[in-house]
Amino acid sequence: MSEITMESCIFHGSRCHITPDTIRELVKRYGLYMVDRELAVLWYEMFNQEIHYPAAWLKRAIEFSYSPQIPHEEYVQDKHGKIRQARGLAKEKAMKDAYAKLDEELAAEREAEMPAVESEFWKFVPASVKEKITASASAK
Repeated sequence: MSEITMESCIFHGSRCHITPDTIRELVKRYGLYMVDRELAVLWYEMFNQEIHYPAAWLKRAIEFSYSPQIPHEEYVQDKHGKIRQARGLAKEKAMKDAYAKLDEELAAEREAEMPAVESEFWKFVPASVKEKITASASAK
């Protein structure tokens, strides 16, 4: 990006039909950066619509900031942090789901190899759990 100078503002102002004295007054009042930024908006708007009083339009554009707002760096960092966090949570959830599916498949394979009822530990399983296991085995 090139350096903003009074000469460049006067040059761009003259292309928008604004006198150098008006540009100098606006720069004195609002600063070089603001005038240059809104001059770019004025120049673009002159292609889209007819502007009868460009100096007044420019002054109003500076006062009400017609140019697109550039977000602050902190806002951008915060937004990127939230996006990263959301991606991380989504990735974590996907991993948990994948491992849960693998665990279910592995449990089904082991159940097929040796049903829980035939296990030597079956006698230690509480009755309520035995009912659930037999109900789910019979449902399949």
